[in-house]
Amino acid sequence: MAPWRLLEAVRLRGADPNEVRLAAGIFGHVLAAEKIEEPDPGSILWVDRIAAKSSPGLFSVEVAPRPRLEDANDQVAALNMAMDADAQLKARRRAVETAVARINEAWKSGASLYLAEMRAEDFEPVLQHAPDMVDLWIEGYSNITAAFRRRVHLAEVAFLALCEAMHNYDPIRGTQLWRSLRVTLTTRYISAAGVQDLLHMVFRVPDSPEVIKLRDELVWLEYCNSDQALLDLALAASYNGKADWLNAVIQADRASSFVWKRRRGAVLSGFTANNRLPIAGAWPDGEIRTSYADLDCKSARFQWIVACARHWWRTYLAARDPTEAYTAWILFLRSADRRAWIWMREEVQGAKDASDFFSLKLNHAELNRSNLKRAMEKRGENLDKNFLDRKIVDCVSPWGKDHSV
Repeated sequence: MAPWRLLEAVRLRGADPNEVRLAAGIFGHVLAAEKIEEPDPGSILWVDRIAAKSSPGLFSVEVAPRPRLEDANDQVAALNMAMDADAQLKARRRAVETAVARINEAWKSGASLYLAEMRAEDFEPVLQHAPDMVDLWIEGYSNITAAFRRRVHLAEVAFLALCEAMHNYDPIRGTQLWRSLRVTLTTRYISAAGVQDLLHMVFRVPDSPEVIKLRDELVWLEYCNSDQALLDLALAASYNGKADWLNAVIQADRASSFVWKRRRGAVLSGFTANNRLPIAGAWPDGEIRTSYADLDCKSARFQWIVACARHWWRTYLAARDPTEAYTAWILFLRSADRRAWIWMREEVQGAKDASDFFSLKLNHAELNRSNLKRAMEKRGENLDKNFLDRKIVDCVSPWGKDHSV
């Protein structure tokens, strides 16, 4: 049996304590992988976990070529690279070929847990009946020892699943492990709405004092210092039913005595997902005289565009003939961003009927999913280059470092 299916099999068989300890012991030996080198794909991997879950045994990745040291120190070379589209394309192709070759090499060498999908519920019986073995798996996590880092790099998804399961049994250590994984993981695992699963986890796990504190930490300037990061934070909270937490952050920021926090509250307000038409302030009829008024208007426009998308998605689902449906689809495609993933399925369930035409519309949407995804991503371009609607200066702290979750 594949090592990453052992714990699942024990859970499905009823989680007998003896079987759990036997499977956990075998899994622990695989996890240690003492004679296997850490995999190095040569690039920053972005793995689509949704695709991985729907097609076990397959992986879908995007790569970001690591800048060469000589280019990083040579601004002219870096600029030339940025201006040369053909060179960028060739670099990405080389990065993909290298990453795929090294991933396959890692698997052949025995790194069977590398990029393998596992679920949090598979670790719950182990936490119940073999907590001493879990202690061995996470040994060194508090100060991130070399041995801990190596184990994580060989089985990143397993540690993500274990961390999520730990929040049900020991949220103190669960949040500590989350912080360690945040700085240890080398792969970006993307989940619903294009947000990293590590961020989703913080809003998906049960509430506890430790988890609430961790959520509040995510807003800190050290970790959340671009408009892209603010959008991802708002998406994770809204997608996992924590819109009340997001609204509380917005209200606290808007009432702050700090100017930058009031601006952050305005930006976050624009990234809320469940807006309905009409949106007050989106189209003011007077002159915009101050930067604050301008930011409030832009925030209202962000609310307005997602409200428009929801309107056209509902119109598409309710349409009775192909012309009306296609017109609504095009308008939806022109207005939707990643926030639409939060309510699209909910609207389908509310409008669902048994007609063949409704099934045809759902099939059309699924067939054009990649086009919709590209349109959503394009609408969010350049958010990573701004913070509170102002250009980021790379050489000024904290923007000189990668703080992505």
